[in-house]
Amino acid sequence: MEIIYTKIFKNIFYNIVASLLFQTNYFSFAILFGQQNEIRLLESLDGLWTFVREPANSEGIGIINNWAEMDLSFEFENATKIPVPAAYNDLSFERDQQNHVGWVWYQRLYWLPSTLINNQKNRLRSFLHFGSVQYFAIVYLNGKEIGRHVGGHLPFQFELELIQNFPNLITIAVNNTLSSYTIPPGEFNIINLSSGNKIIQQTPNFDFFNYAGVLRPIQIWHLPQIFINDIKLIADCYGNLSYSIEINEELQILPKIIVTIFYGNKIVALMEGLSNKTKIEKANLWWPRGMGKPNLYIAEVKLFSENNGILLDVYRETFGFRSVSIEDGLILINNKHFYCFGFGMHEDFEVHGRGFDRSVMIKDLNIFEWLNANCYRTSHYPYSEERAYEADRRGIVVITEVPAVGLRNFDKSLAKLHAKMITEMINRDKNHPSVIAWSLANEPLIKGDASFEYFRPITAVFGYLSYRKIFNLFDIICLNRYYGWYHGLGLIDAIKDSLLKELNDFRSQFPSKPIYMTEYGAEAIPGLHEMPSAPFTEQYQVEIIQKTTQVFEELRLAGHLSGEMLWNFADFMTAPSTSRVVGNHKGVLTRDRKPKMAAHFIKRRYGYLLNEQKRLFFKNEL
Repeated sequence: MEIIYTKIFKNIFYNIVASLLFQTNYFSFAILFGQQNEIRLLESLDGLWTFVREPANSEGIGIINNWAEMDLSFEFENATKIPVPAAYNDLSFERDQQNHVGWVWYQRLYWLPSTLINNQKNRLRSFLHFGSVQYFAIVYLNGKEIGRHVGGHLPFQFELELIQNFPNLITIAVNNTLSSYTIPPGEFNIINLSSGNKIIQQTPNFDFFNYAGVLRPIQIWHLPQIFINDIKLIADCYGNLSYSIEINEELQILPKIIVTIFYGNKIVALMEGLSNKTKIEKANLWWPRGMGKPNLYIAEVKLFSENNGILLDVYRETFGFRSVSIEDGLILINNKHFYCFGFGMHEDFEVHGRGFDRSVMIKDLNIFEWLNANCYRTSHYPYSEERAYEADRRGIVVITEVPAVGLRNFDKSLAKLHAKMITEMINRDKNHPSVIAWSLANEPLIKGDASFEYFRPITAVFGYLSYRKIFNLFDIICLNRYYGWYHGLGLIDAIKDSLLKELNDFRSQFPSKPIYMTEYGAEAIPGLHEMPSAPFTEQYQVEIIQKTTQVFEELRLAGHLSGEMLWNFADFMTAPSTSRVVGNHKGVLTRDRKPKMAAHFIKRRYGYLLNEQKRLFFKNEL
């Protein structure tokens, strides 16, 4: 058996992606969340799509042979149906489908509704919108390519020129191959067997399964000829409110824009123009759980024709008045100290993998509240937009993370892709009061000047200052530490001394920067028990959490720690590994959301912290 390790794989996928990576400029633009109202029409294309899987690591057979021009369900015996949204990996018992590396194809027909065809007076423009496709997508309409997108977990869209009174063929080619030139990265191996067959092996540089396909909803948006392209809202704890509106086209005569601010059914402000500002007296602030009510306002933006006052477009965006600041190395929300207690999480569930599921999302957030938590990090990619709106509504604080996990390669081409993803992430989530920080990477391999020079321009894009060390590039220091697990397995009594020393060293070196422990914990196989406790038992997981949180409590009371996030909320799937027994079991819940012993311990710990936060907040209010 011969194993060939290929860092740069010479197939059509690499050639296509490389052509994008080495462009001098990326075109990233803001995309508002899909909304149906009195002007905008939204059609869901979720459902069963025709699905064809190419041989692993093929040369792009479908692209070479123009599959986008064919009816895949008629032309191919291996064509089947697959649900959208969902990862395709776990939808059969076939190992080849679960571990597929390379191209897959989605296809369906779409008829433009006759009500839109007949409405010539107010003819709308149509856009094909994707919530997330992992990892690389080429989109076709009636056999012609209309656009490409690199990177999962973020939305993109392309305008459609639809045929009337005839079926339109929508085709999507998706490739999940990872390399040192993708974000997140991975290694790609070809194993040549004596039989002449080949095994294609993909090893991600991260500890979760590389679920692939169309992972979030597909929609067609029907928008007016002139429409609202973006809304930026800045609202602080003093009631100051400013906005800026972006229209899709530059016009010689600007349309009239009316912005109405609602609190409930009450109008609290009325403004005009592409940009403006005002102050709301006694604004009801957005507060995290335990600190008050997460009050939300609505900004209603209406676009009128300058000539005759006809309503051209309307969009309603929720937002909250809140400020985030740093004082003496601690996080303040609305000038009150905020202590984070929550989890690292994953969008992961049985059968559909990372595919968006409203029922799972709501159950997770309900369990999150049952556990008395108040914050989470979107490890290790931005979660769905629906979830961000729910976090706003529930008062859950969020650190949103770009998909840059496990970076090992630091060069200019990858930095451009990284910066593009950060831009798309911030453009998407900038108006959410729940989002208090942006995480630009998780556990990159820091290696000297190359990594420092890599991160400096990325952080500078968003206004961060760079000083002598890489930690000085960031506003907040987030640490992942596993004392008692990866460091000192079984040495539970050594946790306090080791962890306390390290965190105190960070505090003395960076006294002005908030410190978060964003990962800690241990694996527990559900139902595995042993006394005295042993690694992988539920008892051992509880003891690790107990010893670690004792250190956190000491530092919290001293004002030296800003937050603690347990890894993980629930068990999740990973790539095969001798250190992983059908996935990662560091969750306090099983993958199907049943509580382990640790869930009850952390519920008590977070319940105490939640009550402390309530007590301190209302004491200060009095």
